[in-house]
Amino acid sequence: MSVSPVTVEEPPAWRMAILPEDVARLDTLRSQWDGLHARLTPRVRTAQGKLVDPAAGLELPAVTPGSYRCRILRLRTPQRGPATVRSSTNDFCFVSSAPDGLAFVKQTGSDPAAGYFYPDGDRYVFLGARQRRAGDNSLGYGNEPARDMVGVVERVGGFRWRLAVAGADARQLDIYELTPVPAEQQPKG
Repeated sequence: MSVSPVTVEEPPAWRMAILPEDVARLDTLRSQWDGLHARLTPRVRTAQGKLVDPAAGLELPAVTPGSYRCRILRLRTPQRGPATVRSSTNDFCFVSSAPDGLAFVKQTGSDPAAGYFYPDGDRYVFLGARQRRAGDNSLGYGNEPARDMVGVVERVGGFRWRLAVAGADARQLDIYELTPVPAEQQPKG
């Protein structure tokens, strides 16, 4: 009798790190995003293009370590009427290599965030936390569940990525537009 080898595929690293309550948030992110996108006005869809289109993710998502400009789009849907989009100014973010994947920190501006990008096929999964101040990365994912963030990172163009973060409910989504900048243009400190 011959024995055939069995290949056991290990789950992606993010599956070992994610909290059970956030699995559902990540699993429903795409359907929530589809619903928000459908409620955007044609003018907003045209103006924001691939950045807000949930189907616009491209192959080869590799985010490289370095400095990025971060612009945040906040998609919100009232009970009635079209979804709204509010855009932040261009802040700075930094991506660096780490043992668990790629570390991400929003260095400037309001709504600071930090966490990790975990490879997952044609995307990365983001697990992070809202920080108390810009440039901070002391709060880790899972330490204060009310501050936890989950999302996906996809490439949407040449040297252009987006980080889509699930909101507190199906009527909210934050999209971080990430575009590289030379390190010498980063803020000091």
